[in-house]
Amino acid sequence: MCVAPKRLNFRMSIPSDFRKDWGLFNKRCKVEGMTPADLLQDLIEEYLDEFREEMEKAAGELDEVAGPLRDAPPKKVTIRKPKKKSFLARKATISVSKQTEQEEEPEEMHIKDTPKFKFLTLVKDLDIGSGIPPEELLTLAGEEGIPNPRLQMNKMIRRGILYVHLGRIHVT
Repeated sequence: MCVAPKRLNFRMSIPSDFRKDWGLFNKRCKVEGMTPADLLQDLIEEYLDEFREEMEKAAGELDEVAGPLRDAPPKKVTIRKPKKKSFLARKATISVSKQTEQEEEPEEMHIKDTPKFKFLTLVKDLDIGSGIPPEELLTLAGEEGIPNPRLQMNKMIRRGILYVHLGRIHVT
């Protein structure tokens, strides 16, 4: 069963400089005994048939010229990267300065000697439950010889060892 396409009803406005050609086109439709849409469709099909023939001809000419090049297998190209030496293959050079040989070995540092531990023991000694004002704590830590007391206090607050409540420092 063949279904004919629906025809759309719309009005077309013809430009004034093309009206003579449009009139000639309508006369040809009457001579051919066809509607303008059918004649237009036939003209388009004829044009496309001619166009297909030209395309096939051009493709044939291209095949004659470029065919051997197109049909040849592509050349395989390999890119060689320089090998990197592994970490273990590299030779390490160790240089010892003369000063370190002359200096005595430093004493082993105990955890109680670290600035963090000194600051924590100071806070524990001063905190009797009501907390310590931060400025007072920093000045006392400076007097004790703890380097960078503000840095030590901020680190301990970040890590949750100390906390601030109502403007005073407390130990957790």
